[in-house]
Amino acid sequence: MLHPQEVAVILLNYNGAQDTIACLRSLYSLEARPGAIIVVDNASTDDSVLQIMSVWQQWATPRLVHAQNPGEKKEPAKAVLLQLDENNGYASGNNAGIRLAKSLTSCTAYWILNNDTEPDRYALNTLCARYNQAKSLALVGSTLVFSYDEETIQCAGGGKLVPYLGLTGHLHQGEKIKDLDTINIDETEKELGYITGASLLLHKEALRCIGLFREDFFLYLEDTDFSIRARKAGIPLLWARDSIVFHKEGGTTGAASANNAHFQRPLWVDYLMLRNRARLVRDHYPLGIPLLCASYLAVAFKRLLRKQPDRVPLVFKALWHGLAGKMGKPDWLR
Repeated sequence: MLHPQEVAVILLNYNGAQDTIACLRSLYSLEARPGAIIVVDNASTDDSVLQIMSVWQQWATPRLVHAQNPGEKKEPAKAVLLQLDENNGYASGNNAGIRLAKSLTSCTAYWILNNDTEPDRYALNTLCARYNQAKSLALVGSTLVFSYDEETIQCAGGGKLVPYLGLTGHLHQGEKIKDLDTINIDETEKELGYITGASLLLHKEALRCIGLFREDFFLYLEDTDFSIRARKAGIPLLWARDSIVFHKEGGTTGAASANNAHFQRPLWVDYLMLRNRARLVRDHYPLGIPLLCASYLAVAFKRLLRKQPDRVPLVFKALWHGLAGKMGKPDWLR
């Protein structure tokens, strides 16, 4: 049986101190608190570390650990801020947090949580309860709810995956939270192609079968790749329906803005999403590569319709890089 006290929360911060502090406030308001909380600062360029450490002290005694000497103090810790020297992306930051949790805590499971989320007070209890129902290794996701509209669901655990195109889509997005109890859990779990990394619970033993998050993706679709590898290893994807997590969605990267119809993704976000989608298909569904290439023609046409002709070359550059395996942090982000 997995209990909340056996779970270490991993929060990744990048120039988002206020979001991280709000998330910490929610975590210390949980009905059952986790065994440890690890904030990983992904080489912020502002004073995030100072802000977070200052406010965090009202709830705990956080330990500041530097990337150069992550194990300099071996005694267990319940509150740690790991300061990295370089931002190598979402996967790299979370992997660093997981490694630190292994060395500085006795926790047996990890709750990967976006820093721009605020879990309700029962979110962790219900995640653990759904995990325990499985009686085996599993990945478990929460019900994400839009922070700007707390009556509307963003996704039920994660979403669908169109394998040969690498396309993803959140399950039950736009449905109302008041109707949550009417959504069938079994049917939803059958449709899950991935668990979103915004709220993902996993046992450390699952990592022996799956491995850590793939760092070459840098940002986006690492959770989808991780979920595909889990399913291939026989580890099911589950949804904790009553684990409610409010999500600002794309607060750090500007990747999404569901409440703004005129929003345009930053250029680098567009590139990473397209590149990683191509890599996902190449690695897991190679028979779909011809169909994938045809779909990128449609993507390029859509950019023209949106009056973004400058993005058309980027579409094909992303496709080529994904299929050729030119991954990692893009040069213009270094």
